[in-house]
Amino acid sequence: MLLITCPVTRTDELVSDRRITAVTNHPTHIALHVDCPSCGTVHVYRTGRRWTATQAARAAAVGAVARRAEQSVPA
Repeated sequence: MLLITCPVTRTDELVSDRRITAVTNHPTHIALHVDCPSCGTVHVYRTGRRWTATQAARAAAVGAVARRAEQSVPA
């Protein structure tokens, strides 16, 4: 059983293992393709330590670029 949050309806759903349609192993994460009982579409949920670290590094880089852009704009 998986507890997922549907990005369409923003509700938490308890989903059985039978709803997993595909599992893809990537170097940084594992992607689970789950058939959502709430909205009927397939959502991709990613898990893994390296995926979390990669996303945190990307967010930090985007924040640094935004701060530099704010500083370079003359008032």
